[in-house]
Amino acid sequence: METAPAPTPAHTSLGHGLLVMGDLWNLLIVRAALAGPVRYGDLKSALTISDPVLTRRLRDLLADGVLAATGPRQEYRLTDAGRDLWPAFVAINAWDRRWAPTSPLRIRARPRHLTCGHGFDPIFGCGACGAIGVSARDTAAVRDPAVPAEAANPRRRYHRSAAATGEHSPIAAAAVLADRTSTAILAAAFLGVHRFGDFQRLMHDTAPHTLTTRLGLLTDEGILTRVPLQEGARRTGYRLTPKGHDFFPTFAFLIAWSEQRFSADGLAGVRITHVTCGDPLRPRWTCNACNAELSAESVDPGTS
Repeated sequence: METAPAPTPAHTSLGHGLLVMGDLWNLLIVRAALAGPVRYGDLKSALTISDPVLTRRLRDLLADGVLAATGPRQEYRLTDAGRDLWPAFVAINAWDRRWAPTSPLRIRARPRHLTCGHGFDPIFGCGACGAIGVSARDTAAVRDPAVPAEAANPRRRYHRSAAATGEHSPIAAAAVLADRTSTAILAAAFLGVHRFGDFQRLMHDTAPHTLTTRLGLLTDEGILTRVPLQEGARRTGYRLTPKGHDFFPTFAFLIAWSEQRFSADGLAGVRITHVTCGDPLRPRWTCNACNAELSAESVDPGTS
């Protein structure tokens, strides 16, 4: 039986968001509910999940306001907060489509934009100024020094998680997000951290062996690359590859969702500014076929 973890320290809105979405079972449950109401038995069968694990995940998603249970048949539906996660799942699916096409976690369906009638590839942009094609390089991310790093990325709630990938499959975006240490490493890399010692100082509650292992995994997966810290120097550090940079929209939407849903005091822990317009980044998706903004209501998710 799954046991409850020790109480976690107070966390920021991003920390709360990661408690919700930094778990592969939770991600799979919410992804299933995006297609419509789901029942307990359907989830258990589709996900091959045990009763204790499914029961606890549903309980916590209900408590966090992501799901609501309705009707005599106990259907689980997304709340407004749950539906607002749709852009983050678009980011996850777009990353998988490009970088993990053979992963068993990848959705094979090609979505269609109902406004223009075309299948589309989502284009990331800034809703504050209307810019499209925005990347992490066009932004400046800073961490609030008054907020402890562990408050923005607390220890996960659960001791038992879903299997991340099949054997020899490339790692999927959901599997990266569901691993606390990998998430913290990528967040630090987006903040400009490159040296092992700097990762260690920022993630002081992570054992050196665990940090070394995760850095090695992310490097082997092509998400990070080792580079000399200075020209001709023997010491090396870690930098994001194009594959790593493409994870930025997932972070951006998760930060925005967490601030909207869980911020009571404005302490998110991380702030992202779109350098071009100088305003806080307001992440959004547009259709590459017609340039119109995408929404869950304007998209047919398609069929496998």
